[in-house]
Amino acid sequence: MEENEWFESKTGGFVELFQQMNINCEGFAPSGRTSLQTFLPNFLPAQKILLVHNVHTTEADLEFSKTVANDLYWCFCPNANQYITKSMPDVPMFIKNGCNIVLGTDSLASNHQLSIWEEVRTIQKHFPEIELEQLLRWATTNGAKALGFENHLGSFEKGKRPGVVHISPEGKIQRII
Repeated sequence: MEENEWFESKTGGFVELFQQMNINCEGFAPSGRTSLQTFLPNFLPAQKILLVHNVHTTEADLEFSKTVANDLYWCFCPNANQYITKSMPDVPMFIKNGCNIVLGTDSLASNHQLSIWEEVRTIQKHFPEIELEQLLRWATTNGAKALGFENHLGSFEKGKRPGVVHISPEGKIQRII
């Protein structure tokens, strides 16, 4: 939100932040667009891009993202989102727009643990209508594709090393392979 205010109108919390850090921003001209709409066109065509957090991403941002030729992946780190902003991305909006979704944890600086399963559980708590199968695809196959490891990880296929865990009905996990 603050980042978008900066790029749209050179207002908001970034003004005070840059003043406190003695950063001269006189040469910065706001684009009148969100940060995503401002910077996304600067990437190389067909470049794979991983966009993380996405709490303040709007429908207009998603529509705009469809106009670029990049290979976009939208990474949700729900427990970090809860820790940092006490909010969640509008996950159903991303699903409705056919976005490539992956799950992450961020880091221990903004998360109490680094468990993808706990990220799945947090999304289930906030969006119970999302099927577990879809969430597991975001955590495995889509994650492997986003990181460029789809030839080695992310699914059960000959020649791959998918890693296997057992998930009990109570939500306990046990690594098998």
